[in-house]
Amino acid sequence: MAYLPSERLSQLKWVVAASIIPGFVDLASVAVIARLMGALVGTRLGDGVPGVKVFGGDSVDQGLWLIAIFALLSWIGSFGKLGLQFLQQRLTARVWIDLSNQIHANVLAQGYEYHLTKSTAKLSTLMLSHIKKTSNSVVNPLLKMLGSVFSIVLLSVGILVIGRWSAVVLIVSLVFSYLTISQLITPYLRHASRQKLRLESRATHILLESLSSIRDIKLTASEDHFRAAFVRTGEKAKSYAWTTELLPTIPRALIEPLGITLIFAFGAVPALLSGDRSDISAVLPFLASLAVAALRLTPPLQDFFASMNQLRGGLPVIDATLEYLRLPARRPALGDPGVPSPLGVFPKRSIGLRDVWYSYPGSEEPVLRGVDLSIPVGSRVAFVGSTGSGKTTTAQILLALLDPSRGALTLDGIAVSEQDVPAWQACCSQVPQFINLLDSSVLENVAFGKNEAEVEQDEVWTALEAAQLDEFVSELPYGLHTPIGENGLQLSGGQRQRLALARSFYRRSQFLLLDEATSALDNRTENEIIQALEVIGRRCTTVVIAHRLSTVMRCDRIYEFERGRIKAFGTFEELQHRSDTFHDLASLERRLVN
Repeated sequence: MAYLPSERLSQLKWVVAASIIPGFVDLASVAVIARLMGALVGTRLGDGVPGVKVFGGDSVDQGLWLIAIFALLSWIGSFGKLGLQFLQQRLTARVWIDLSNQIHANVLAQGYEYHLTKSTAKLSTLMLSHIKKTSNSVVNPLLKMLGSVFSIVLLSVGILVIGRWSAVVLIVSLVFSYLTISQLITPYLRHASRQKLRLESRATHILLESLSSIRDIKLTASEDHFRAAFVRTGEKAKSYAWTTELLPTIPRALIEPLGITLIFAFGAVPALLSGDRSDISAVLPFLASLAVAALRLTPPLQDFFASMNQLRGGLPVIDATLEYLRLPARRPALGDPGVPSPLGVFPKRSIGLRDVWYSYPGSEEPVLRGVDLSIPVGSRVAFVGSTGSGKTTTAQILLALLDPSRGALTLDGIAVSEQDVPAWQACCSQVPQFINLLDSSVLENVAFGKNEAEVEQDEVWTALEAAQLDEFVSELPYGLHTPIGENGLQLSGGQRQRLALARSFYRRSQFLLLDEATSALDNRTENEIIQALEVIGRRCTTVVIAHRLSTVMRCDRIYEFERGRIKAFGTFEELQHRSDTFHDLASLERRLVN
C-alpha cells in the first residue's frame, strides 16, 4: 500500500464498497427462493427463516411476484458482479502501471555503480514480465478474495439460519476440504512459480545475447547452438507454466461435486428414506433454499481459495518486485534546493583527484591506489597505459559516475559533494569506444534526452558542423529527421563517433572525455575526429584515453597508468625520458609506422 499513489487508494475504497453489493443480492436471492418454494408447495416456512411477503394474495399470486423478484435480483446480481470485476481489473491494470513507472524511475535514479552489478536481461524481465505477474498474481487475487469474503460471510449466515446444524456441517465440510486440498498443492505451486520465473529470466537473457551477438553467430554458424539453448529453456518453462495455471483450479473442480453431494445427502436422502410424502414436501423449500445458497456460495468460495493459491504462487514474484520498490527513489537533481547551477560549480583553474582509491562492488582488490592528478581548465590531457591499469576507472570518477572508496574528486581544490554532482555532470560529456545511439532520428540523437518540440534546430546544425558531420546529414533523405537504425547501424564507425561528438557539442559540454573513441577507426577517420576537436579549440577541457600514441601526441599533458597508480606524467617528449615503458611504446610505434 505504501508504494501506491493516493488516487489508487481512493479507488481501492470504491472497490471495497462495491464488493459488498453482490453478497447482499445473493442473500436476498436465497431468502426469496425459500419463500417462493414454500408458497409453491403450500408449506409455510417458520418465522425464523428470512421471508419476503408481497401484497398478500394466494400462493399463485405470491409465487408470481416472488419469481419476478428473484429474476430481478438475478439480473442485479449479474450486473453487480460484472461491475465489480470491471473495477477490480481496472484497478489491477493501474497498479501494474504504477509499479512499472515507480520501479523504472527507481532504477534510473540509481548510481552508475549500481548498474555495473546488474544484468540487463534480468532488469528487462522484471520490467516487462515480473511486475505484470505481481499485479495479476498478487493484487488481482487480493481484490478477488476481498470481494469473495463479503459474499461468503453473508451467504453463510443465510445458510445457517435456514439449515441450522445441517448447514454447519455443510459449510465446515466445504471449508475443511478446500483448506486440505490447498495445503497439499501449495508446495508444488510455489516450486513451479519459482522455476517459471527463473527460466523466463534465462530465456530473456539468451534472447538478448543472441540478438546482440548476431554478427558473431553468423560468422561462427552458431545458430543451432543458440536456438537449441532457447528452445530447451522454453520447453522447461512451458512445463512449469501449465502447472502454475492448473494447480489453482484443482480445489474448485473437486469442491463443486462435493457440495452437491453434501446438500442432497443431508437434505433429501433422510426425507426420501422415510417414505412420508409430507416430509418430502416439507423438505423441498429447505432443499431448494440450501441448493440455491450453496450454488451462490460455491463461486465466491472457489474464487477465494483459488485466489489464495494464486497468491501463494505469486509470492516469489513479490520478493523481486519489493527489492526494486525499496530502492532509493531519487538522487539530487538540478533545480533541487542546495544543488548549484552548472555554471556555478564549474572550476576556473583545475579539475583534480586527491588520493583516490577505488574497488568495484564485490571485490576487495583496489583498482586505483592513491591516484593524484590535476587537469588545468581548458587543457587537453591524455591517459595511457596497459589494459586494466585504471585509466577508464579514473575517467569515470572524474565524471562523478563512480564514488571513490577513499579520496575525492576536486574542483579548484574543493571536494565535490553529493549536492554538486548533478551540476558537475551537466558540464560533462563522454564519447566511448562503443557508443549507444537511439533507434531514432539524427536530431533526437544529437539532442539526447530532449523532446523534439524543445530542440532548437539551428543549434543542432551548429553542433553537427563542429563535429564535421553537417554535410553528410544535409544529404540524407530527411535531413535531421532521418532514422539512423538500431544503435546507428546505418552509420559508419566514424559517423557514429562524430554524432557522439555532436551530442557533446550540442550540450555545450565544458569537460569532454574520449574513452578509446578512435581506437576502432582507421587513420583517416581518426584524423577527421581530431580535426573536429581542433575546431572547437579550447572551448572545453578534454581527457583522451587511447592506446595509439598518435592520438595523444597533441595533448598538453599525458598521465601513464600502471597497476592502478600513476607511474609518470608530462608532455609527450618529457614522458619519453621519464618512463622507460612509454619510451619503448613510442619507439615501437615509430618502427611500425616506418
